[in-house]
Amino acid sequence: MKKIIFFIMLCCFFVSSSLYAKTHKYTFVISIGYWNILPDVKVKSLMINNKIPGPTIEVNEGDIVEVKVINKTKLPHTIHWHGLEIENSQDGVPYVTQDPIEGGESFIYRFVARPAGTHFWHCHWSTLLHISGGMYGPLIIHSKDKKNSINNKYHVKKDITLIVDSIDPKWQSKMLTMMEKMHAMEGKEEKVFSSVEQYKKAVEKGYKSPYLKPMPKPKYTYHLINGHPYPLVKPIITKIGEAVRIRIINAGNIPHYFHFHGMQLLVVAKDGNTLKQPYYLNTIPSFPGQAIDVIMKPEIRGWWAVHDHAEWGSTNNGHFPGGAMFLIGVADKNGFISKYKPKISLTQ
Repeated sequence: MKKIIFFIMLCCFFVSSSLYAKTHKYTFVISIGYWNILPDVKVKSLMINNKIPGPTIEVNEGDIVEVKVINKTKLPHTIHWHGLEIENSQDGVPYVTQDPIEGGESFIYRFVARPAGTHFWHCHWSTLLHISGGMYGPLIIHSKDKKNSINNKYHVKKDITLIVDSIDPKWQSKMLTMMEKMHAMEGKEEKVFSSVEQYKKAVEKGYKSPYLKPMPKPKYTYHLINGHPYPLVKPIITKIGEAVRIRIINAGNIPHYFHFHGMQLLVVAKDGNTLKQPYYLNTIPSFPGQAIDVIMKPEIRGWWAVHDHAEWGSTNNGHFPGGAMFLIGVADKNGFISKYKPKISLTQ
């Protein structure tokens, strides 16, 4: 009898929790267009809602997220919720959890937001091209334990997200155009096998796999933060003693090493997981697919540079400065930063 009562109470708990969970609805419209990463550099890109990066999903732990994906391209797509623990059918991996969303089709993802932390979402079809092509965005889940949250513990006044990507505009344009033409051809369908044995038998009967023809590799020439390289990356403005949480998400395919001049930063989380033993660094490694959270609490006023110390990442098409770099303005109590006003140099 006690077991039955406990079971009923448990069911009631989950039902009441779902009733009080807030539902957040988003619409992702996928298109192909041209994105101005710089005033005179236009790149053929995949975009969601005509922007790069795509929409930021920011919810509380336990909330329900519903995303309607509308595919207005000729290419297949799926969306993967990177770092989340959700129902398998919503994980967004083509031919593993679902068929791809074809051109002209739509699909609704629905899941409970967990675990708390800094995550991101991205396309999981032809990921090398589709992520660098612009199909990604931040996914921030705030802890339901507000008292012990990172923001409360460190008295965070500003919470800033930087999502990083590296692109090769020429390769990207060529590949997108080629794939558009390929998928537009009548009767041209991807060869899908139901098993490894079926694949082997097809080869025995003369099937030629695409692996026999090499694909061109990208040469990453531009490095973006929130959709743009330096000097279009917005500076962070703060003041002495103010705690700023910076969430660095590497959605791209190469590592970056962000060196912060004039200050030390406390690393407090990786991949959404709060660290039991935070530690200080002034050069923050950011690896592909990784999210890293740091707390910045500057002590010296002035304009401070932040740049990728794998210096190639701080260039635009080989020209320094550019790429993954930006400025931090630290003001005193009167709002004064520096007598020297930063200038924009395009080559050094």
